[in-house]
Amino acid sequence: MPKKPKRLSPGGHIRLLAPAGIVDLQKVHRTQELLTRDGYTVSQGAHLFATHEIFAGDDQSRAQDLLDALSDPGVDAIFFARGGYGSVRLLPHLDRTDLSVVAPKCLLGYSDITVLHAYFQSRYDWVTFHGPVGESDWLLADTRIALAVLSGMQQSWDAQLEVFNPVLERIVAPWRGGNLTVLTSLVGTPYIPDLAGCVLFLEEVNEAPYRIDRMLRQLLLAGCLSRIQGIVWGEAVSCGPEANGFSVRTVLREVARALGVPCWYGFPAGHGLRNWTIPLGQKLRIDGNQVVVVSA
Repeated sequence: MPKKPKRLSPGGHIRLLAPAGIVDLQKVHRTQELLTRDGYTVSQGAHLFATHEIFAGDDQSRAQDLLDALSDPGVDAIFFARGGYGSVRLLPHLDRTDLSVVAPKCLLGYSDITVLHAYFQSRYDWVTFHGPVGESDWLLADTRIALAVLSGMQQSWDAQLEVFNPVLERIVAPWRGGNLTVLTSLVGTPYIPDLAGCVLFLEEVNEAPYRIDRMLRQLLLAGCLSRIQGIVWGEAVSCGPEANGFSVRTVLREVARALGVPCWYGFPAGHGLRNWTIPLGQKLRIDGNQVVVVSA
């Protein structure tokens, strides 16, 4: 069974961390003020506003901020300030500490944070949350959804989805994945999560359809997709234009047919204007346009 974090209660303690790129001080302060106004206690990682090359501090410092937050019993949730690039550089440092004795916490973020979702699933089978980051998203309505999901108040989503290769209309399985480029970069490493029996959730930004096809084919040829139950595609932002009928939809249809699994297209999560929060590693039931958390 996956290890679930305790729900984020009103007034809970949220730690803001930057595991990747340099953050914008004013934007993060704005997010902290909004969360504080909602009644949460918000603290900052020691190196949240550090700079080192293109990163928010050197690798060891960023990793230590994450380890400190995970080991602090007073911290209930960790919200990542932004993605960009850099989370993968933390993994060797995280591996030096056995976190199996640490209770999981609510970890929230997307994009480059896919690395950390994959890490905590592959190493410790934790449930983590694909959703908004602190720097860029907290003025959007979907942050209300994030807090509702983390608190357990929201456990279902209704989305208008296209269905490709509808061999099954209803699937109960954990979702895993995140950003396609970031997930594919983990192929051949010990940090790629086991996708067997899972629904593969993916989203992407600024990638041409042929590049999306190439990444999916790499996952396919590497055997990573051989036992998945289905695919859910989220946002495909600036992933075009279509050329000679070859589009993201075309790619997904072909891959779904090759695998003999259904694919749902258009779940509002990722780099677009909508970024609904979903638990990764938690069993979800997808039935038509409805996605529901399954507690057992």
